[in-house]
Amino acid sequence: MRRKILFWGLGFLGLGLFAYVLAIAGPGDVLKNIRAIGIKGFAAAAAVVSFSVLSWNLSWQSLLRAFGARVPWGRTLGAIVAGFAISYITPSAYMGGEPVRVMLVSSSTVPATMVTATVIVERMLGTLSMLIFASLGGFFVLLSPKVPLFDKKVLVVGLGILFLSVLVAFFLLARKVRVVSRLFGRLGKSFPRVRFFGRAERALREVEDSAALLFNRPMYTLLALVFQALGAFCYYIRPQVFFGVGLGEWFTFPQLSIYYSLNAVLSAFFWITPAGMGIAEGGKLGILRMVGIGADKALAYILVFRFLELLEVGCGIYYLLQRGLDVLGRQRISPLKALAPEDGGEKEAWRGSPPRPPEAQEVGRQRTREDREKRQP
Repeated sequence: MRRKILFWGLGFLGLGLFAYVLAIAGPGDVLKNIRAIGIKGFAAAAAVVSFSVLSWNLSWQSLLRAFGARVPWGRTLGAIVAGFAISYITPSAYMGGEPVRVMLVSSSTVPATMVTATVIVERMLGTLSMLIFASLGGFFVLLSPKVPLFDKKVLVVGLGILFLSVLVAFFLLARKVRVVSRLFGRLGKSFPRVRFFGRAERALREVEDSAALLFNRPMYTLLALVFQALGAFCYYIRPQVFFGVGLGEWFTFPQLSIYYSLNAVLSAFFWITPAGMGIAEGGKLGILRMVGIGADKALAYILVFRFLELLEVGCGIYYLLQRGLDVLGRQRISPLKALAPEDGGEKEAWRGSPPRPPEAQEVGRQRTREDREKRQP
């Protein structure tokens, strides 16, 4: 109940902020600028959004191929779009849809632990790619007299936290320092009656070991990083596509870099309303005004890409409904329960040999059910 109240409260807050930003920019002027980009500008914007999604798909496919997994391209693409939809509408800084991706791709021949490892590494590579482009902009932000001192401090601290987090995560995975699984192991020893901790420890250990294997296959990981960088580049040139192709106002390299770096911090730490409504519009409008773009043109740019992103969200929700998952909150998605099911059907990590066949998994489930019946009084 509290979660619903918080969600709707943040939703109304976002609507209020959006209405305020729209009033500042002027609805008529915003609409005029949207029409001014024409079909060519809109098509270019749609193309850059589509190419970024394809780049993410290629990156994930590269990591899956590192384990020898052959997952249909349509399934990974659908899972990426569905995961994006969940992350987009959740106040979680573009995170939250990863468990959905794991559930949609994993199967009897593609273990959930292996898929989880690829998703974790793919997200880490995506963050690293974003930080590379954001660091370019950070240099110009620090030198720009138009950027307030407070914004400069927020940028330095935000990027520093993200860089440190990614480096620590890479180090822990590469050296097989099982921090998370050990934590659940200690919880299992402290609470022996809670058997979930033991199952979660085993599953998470397999996830950590599978993720570490990717560092032993650097060509696949490097290829995934290249595709992630292409996706980040698509985000980087979004203003150039809209203002340059659509309105004939081309950005300079410092303008693009300043917008990208500040927007990266905005999306990472201030995405607190559903779909970032109000927060994203207000923050991006303020950043674009720093680089010399008027409020009406800035909001037109924001709304065009907001519309394209909502189309992607709609495709993701449709794919979820087609796959039979409930996206309205009636069915909670737990990543740990997906990795460590109660019926004993844990899926083994991919270690270069095929996972257990379905018959062996069924035997494990049967043994678990028999043990459970014996323990009952």
